Amino acid sequence: MKLLTKTTLNYLSVTLFVFLFGIIAFYYQLRHQVNQNIKIELEKRKSSIINQLLSAHSSVVTPPNQNEKVIISLLKEVPSPQLSFYDTLFYDYTAKKYVPFRQLGFVASFNHTDYYIQIFKSLEETDNLIVRIFLIMAVLVILIIITLLITVRQTSLRAWKVFYDTIKKINSYDINSHHDFSLSPSDVKEFDDLNRVLIAMTDRIKKDYSNMKEYTENASHEIQTPLAIINSKMELLLQSQNLDEKQFKAVADAYEASNRLSKLNKTLLLLAKIENRQFPESKSISPQTLINAQLETLEDLIVSKKIKVVRKYEEGVVLYMNPYLAEILFSNLVKNAIRHNLTEGELSIQISSGLIRISNSGTELKIDQKSLFERFNKQSSSPESVGLGLAIVQKICDVYDFNVSYLYEHNMHKFSIDYRNSR
Repeated sequence: MKLLTKTTLNYLSVTLFVFLFGIIAFYYQLRHQVNQNIKIELEKRKSSIINQLLSAHSSVVTPPNQNEKVIISLLKEVPSPQLSFYDTLFYDYTAKKYVPFRQLGFVASFNHTDYYIQIFKSLEETDNLIVRIFLIMAVLVILIIITLLITVRQTSLRAWKVFYDTIKKINSYDINSHHDFSLSPSDVKEFDDLNRVLIAMTDRIKKDYSNMKEYTENASHEIQTPLAIINSKMELLLQSQNLDEKQFKAVADAYEASNRLSKLNKTLLLLAKIENRQFPESKSISPQTLINAQLETLEDLIVSKKIKVVRKYEEGVVLYMNPYLAEILFSNLVKNAIRHNLTEGELSIQISSGLIRISNSGTELKIDQKSLFERFNKQSSSPESVGLGLAIVQKICDVYDFNVSYLYEHNMHKFSIDYRNSR
């Protein structure tokens, strides 16, 4: 749930609660006030009737106006007189309905005789008035709430627009871009402070990234130069005729270690460049073409190990990625499948829309499958392997949101690349 929606719902719930409580309290307060006014009016009529009892006690004729109705009875004739205010109903023959009345009963004495007197006040007009006032107040409060909600939401949308713009720019920010990271100014202090901190943070990150990138490239270049010199000297020593068998073996081992170190340095530099997104150029490439090219390059090794190659290609499959990274991706997977394949084994390559799978026959691995794509996790003891091939595959797949997975099934090692949800 968005913060704006949550804020609006909270505001609406609190407002409705206050409105309901207020409208109920208003109704009862209004009803109480009306009853008090009727009570005062009836009390006044009571005093007037007592003062005029001499002329009124002999008449119990019901006047045309119900509000002027007075009933005078001998107290001894009334079994249980009600001596307080209470509500009652009278049938109105003109309107053909029952009308609510407020009644006051009291006792008055005249010529040593007690009389029970009842006077009445219609509640119909006051009830109608209360309903009208209640409806007017309800409509007015609802209109105020709706107006406030619309105003608050529109104001919030304008205020939060800068925040969403900031999120969008952060999401699309590329550290390799040469453009400065800029954000829209806001009249909200908190958002303006956030933008200022984000700009300062991205500037520091970009500066640190540039320094790290420069250091990595310089270090790799400086390491490659002495390694090249060491290799050339080792080659000269290996061609020398003055070395005995023990010296020759020592030089050969040093030469092999130097070559491995040189290869490791280049591979680590490649990993660093992939992680830093230094291969932004992308275009449509054909995985069939790249894999077939790798198979042709490694044909001698395939023939020497008598590997059966099975191709299952779906026509028209393309990937949108950097050509150099695509070549490295499929080169590592194909070389891995051939190097670790069995003699007279099988190499299966399946290319379909959304999925590429390269499988090779072999025995089950004795390592954790989750750590298979970690750095320096070697599947064999071959001196040519530096344990970074599958780590590079994982990093390239991460760049393009490919899902790479491994499965051992039916004596086959299966590496799958699912690119259905890729960018």
